[in-house]
This record gives sequence, C-alpha cells and structure tokens, in this order.
Amino acid sequence: MDFRTRVMGTTAPAAVVLIRIVVGGIFLSEGIQKFLFPAKLGPGRFAAQTPLPAPEVWAYLDGGFEIGCGVLIIIGLLTRLATLPMIVDMIGAEVFTKVPVLLQHGFWQYASDARAELGQLFGLVFLLIVGAGTWSLDARLTRS
Repeated sequence: MDFRTRVMGTTAPAAVVLIRIVVGGIFLSEGIQKFLFPAKLGPGRFAAQTPLPAPEVWAYLDGGFEIGCGVLIIIGLLTRLATLPMIVDMIGAEVFTKVPVLLQHGFWQYASDARAELGQLFGLVFLLIVGAGTWSLDARLTRS
C-alpha cells in the first residue's frame, strides 16, 4: 500500500460526513472567532488561561490551524493529517484549561467543563482511525 492510500484511503461509510461536519465546523468556527473577538477568545483568553509566552502568537497560530484543518476535515481532504495538529490542540486545551478544574474542583466539575473538548478529541481520534468516509475528497482521490 502506497503512502497516499495509507493517508487518504478509507472504506468508512458515507455517514462519517456527519462527524466531519460537526468536528470540522466547530474548529472552523472557533478559529474564526479567535480573530473576530481577540480579547475574549483570542490572545486575551490565551493570556488569562495559559502560561504560554507570547499569547498573541499562540492564539493566532492556533486560530489559523483551526480554520485550515477545520476546512480540510469538512471537505474530507487529507483528513487524517488534519486531525493530528487538532488532536495536539485538544490535548493542550485539556492540560491548560481543564486539568486545573479537575485539581481544584474535582471530577464532576471537570466532567461538565471538559465535555466539549473531549467530544472534539474523540471525534478526531475516530476520524484518524477510519478516515474521511466514502463521501470525501480523500475517497475520490484514492479510487482506482
């Protein structure tokens, strides 16, 4: 099996498009909002909630990746590759913003606060495993 088939090949059902729309759509929306509302959702949020230096750089880099990878996931192009930086993104969100909740307020508050990030993370892992599904550009480009 060649590299292109391993990365883009998929035999997953067409219904995977629903997961792609939700997961990719959330990333696309969140990425755009980092630019539209910088004080609340972009650099301001990064400065308040993370110990990262240069929050402007990290927030806009994150927003750019969320937009780019979100679009790739929605259209089903290089889907498995697009999930990788977003998995790192979701792990970072958990570590910087949700683990402190777990440590300070306990499991149930964490479970409530982390549900969106965990849903995104598991949606991404699902797409990494099964690929984009038969209704995708990946499937179209790898058909023989």
